[in-house]
Amino acid sequence: MNTFKSLYFYECKKIWNRKIVKISLILCLILVVISGTVRLFGNYVVDGEILGSNYDEIKKDQGYARELNGRKIDQNLLEEMVAAYRKVPVTPEKHYTGSPEYQKYARPYSEIFNFTIGNTDLLPMDIFENWEPSEEYLYSQRQIQLEKKWKDAGLSDGEINFWQQRENQIEKPIVFQENEAYNQIFLGFQTIGFIAILFLSISLSGLFPEEHGKRTDQLVLSSIFGKKKVYWAKILSGVSYAVGITLLFIAITTALTFALYGCEGFNAPFQLHYRSNSDPISVGQAMLISYGNMLVTAVLISIIVMVLSELLHSGIAALAISSGLLIASMVVSVPEYYRILSQIWNWQPWCFLFPSTIFGKYTLSIFGIHFTPWQCIPVIYILTSMAIAWGGKFVYQRYQVSGR
Repeated sequence: MNTFKSLYFYECKKIWNRKIVKISLILCLILVVISGTVRLFGNYVVDGEILGSNYDEIKKDQGYARELNGRKIDQNLLEEMVAAYRKVPVTPEKHYTGSPEYQKYARPYSEIFNFTIGNTDLLPMDIFENWEPSEEYLYSQRQIQLEKKWKDAGLSDGEINFWQQRENQIEKPIVFQENEAYNQIFLGFQTIGFIAILFLSISLSGLFPEEHGKRTDQLVLSSIFGKKKVYWAKILSGVSYAVGITLLFIAITTALTFALYGCEGFNAPFQLHYRSNSDPISVGQAMLISYGNMLVTAVLISIIVMVLSELLHSGIAALAISSGLLIASMVVSVPEYYRILSQIWNWQPWCFLFPSTIFGKYTLSIFGIHFTPWQCIPVIYILTSMAIAWGGKFVYQRYQVSGR
């Protein structure tokens, strides 16, 4: 056990001592901080007129939202919102948000306005002009939109019934709660995931090929524990590194966001952020689920990169493949009407860094029991990680025996 412990710490030291790792980490940490603060830069401009800094305007909207905390989005609140918006003059010359009337009367209800538009077929001008506020219409339209999305995605009857049951568990009328901090976390989630995966690919792609390139693998061959322990020491050090780096990026992002926006809203319904979702969870729970999935995804991709680099005998090739898949996940989208292909593509690890995929509509059915992506994918990824790591051991041992 002491021998393995020494090998493990030695491999961890090898990862950290690479110059490219230290430089990349500094750059990635800068990007993490920028991604968490970039939305605060600049000014809020309407029709060429600066109304305030972005930070001040965000804090102002947070203050208005807090005044609505605990209120149900029901008939009374909808009537208040519509009455406020109809005090705003609408002209083709200027955008309505720049008017004093909007700032004074309507803006305090902007969250309710956006929720209503997002869950119905209404246009903004409908609320300004002729819509009769109706709680029943709001939630019936939400139901109609959900059913349409389920059918457009090619969900089976069993999946539709599953999501309908989960939708029925959501309390209605939905209770509003300010949750800007969590909104910012979800907006930056994909960026943080991409930075973490890119950095891990850079750091770990050379872990195996380096010893072949420097011909130090002959020393491993001469060791009594070479074949048995070095491989697992490398894999475990890589996995530990992936977990540590991902947790570091998550911690920095969360701490920075909470420092800037506060941490209120953990128990706010997730539907206030992701309106087409029917998971009966809060935004805080959704954040923890997302971070957990990011962690498992980072471990799987790290193992793939390490084993791939050994299989190809090239860290650059492994890094290129990982980076290529990461770029492809951003630019390639498989239409939903190709149901099976779309599900396979969306569930591959480089695409599982999008909240829309983690909380997607596709399910995995086992003996008639449906599991959401965030429920089943971590289990699949853990089992896949174990299988790839186990298979990589034979690639490593075979190379050691016949490589030179």
